[in-house]
Amino acid sequence: MKKYLLLFSALFVLTACNTGNNDSKDNTTKSTAAATEKTDSKTSVSASDKSSTKSNSDTSDSKTQASSTKTDSTHGNHAMSAMDELKANYPNDKFPDPATISGGKQIGITASEEQGVLKVNYYVVNEDTPYNDPVLTNQTPVAQFQRQVFDSKETAQNKVGQTYDPNGQQVDLGHSITGYRSAGAGSSFIMWKEGNWSLAVQANNLEQEDPIPLAKQAVEYLETAFLPAPRDAGQISLRVATGDLQSNSVVWQENKIVYTIMNDDSMSSLKMAVSMAK
Repeated sequence: MKKYLLLFSALFVLTACNTGNNDSKDNTTKSTAAATEKTDSKTSVSASDKSSTKSNSDTSDSKTQASSTKTDSTHGNHAMSAMDELKANYPNDKFPDPATISGGKQIGITASEEQGVLKVNYYVVNEDTPYNDPVLTNQTPVAQFQRQVFDSKETAQNKVGQTYDPNGQQVDLGHSITGYRSAGAGSSFIMWKEGNWSLAVQANNLEQEDPIPLAKQAVEYLETAFLPAPRDAGQISLRVATGDLQSNSVVWQENKIVYTIMNDDSMSSLKMAVSMAK
């Protein structure tokens, strides 16, 4: 009997130990599972955060790229120069090359047309200036281009106002061209002809100016540079001293149309006219 009791007691103790071990194992398994789940959760959150961060970064990059594209597009809208806009507004007209107006300086442009007279004013500016920018109205133009339409060729020819006097003192201007020197009203003049063009250089006697050097410079330049061909009359009037834009003018007729170029610099006025013959 005692043997049975001892055996039963041993079995009871063994069973209790196994139960404790199983509970411990279950608890350990649950704890491990919980830790794994927590770790997985953190990993998931971390991955989510990284995904969110990447998404935000991509969104930021996308916004930056869009902003850059918008800036380029906006700049592109202003890419049309004042000269391009002038040509777009008057597609049937020719205009002087802006590079010839003031020694290659940057040029601003305004234009208006009234009663058949188109006037284009040119200004020296420090930066790109839109066509017909109001800020230019407070500045003094350095050059002007005009196109005027008349009712007849005769009226147009009279508007050119050709001046030529071959009765003065002869002066050799080079390239087989003879100029004629005359004086009057405190000024001296050199006049000559090239084709349908009459040319005159004026000098101020009170300032002891000499018209011959500028006349020779013009002849030399026009030996290789070609003016528009007048139909039927053309007049070039230059002054030795630099003045306002009316100091130097190139005027020529093309049937019923008269073109006028004025520039405060004598040689620049010639270069503007030559650019229209190209």
